[in-house]
Amino acid sequence: MKGKIQNNLNQKYGKGTIAIHWITALLIIALFPLGKYLSGLEPSEKMGLLKIHAILGVTVFFLTLLRSYFFFKSKRPDDLKTGSKFNDKLAVWIHNIFYFLLIGISLAGFAVMFLGGYIDALKSGNFDLIVSKEDLIPLKAHGLLATIMMVLLVLHVFGVIKHYLLTKENTLKRIF
Repeated sequence: MKGKIQNNLNQKYGKGTIAIHWITALLIIALFPLGKYLSGLEPSEKMGLLKIHAILGVTVFFLTLLRSYFFFKSKRPDDLKTGSKFNDKLAVWIHNIFYFLLIGISLAGFAVMFLGGYIDALKSGNFDLIVSKEDLIPLKAHGLLATIMMVLLVLHVFGVIKHYLLTKENTLKRIF
C-alpha cells in the first residue's frame, strides 16, 4: 500500500513565471478557436483577424522565450509527486513539451506568414499573393502542432484535477 503523498505547496513559482503562465494560457485559449475559424475563411475575408492572430501568436512566442529563460535562471518548486513514477514522469514531460510546442507553433506560424505570402498581401492589399493553403506545408504543421497543444492542455487540466482528487492537494497554489 502506498503512503500518503505530501508535496510542499508553499514552494511557489516566481511572480514573473506565474504571470507569463496565465497570460499565455489565456492567449492560447483565444488563439486556437480563432485559428480554426480563420482556416475556414477565404484570404480576403480573414486579413483583419489574421493580424490579430499573428500579433497574439508573436506575443506567446516572446512570452515563451522569457518563461524559458526564467525556467533555467529562477528557482522553481520541486516536481509534484503523485505516488506513481509513471505519472510523475508524464507530468514533467507534458510541462517540457509545452515549451517545445509553443516554439514550434510560433516558428511554423512565422513560416506561414512569410512563405504563404501573407506579409506581402497585408502590405499591398493584393490577396492573389497568398499561396493556396493546400500547398503550404508550414500551415499544416502549424495546425497539427496547435491540435497537439490543445490535447496536452486538456491532459494538463485533467492532471491538476486528478491530483487534487487523489491527494487532496490544491497544486494551483504554486502557480497563483
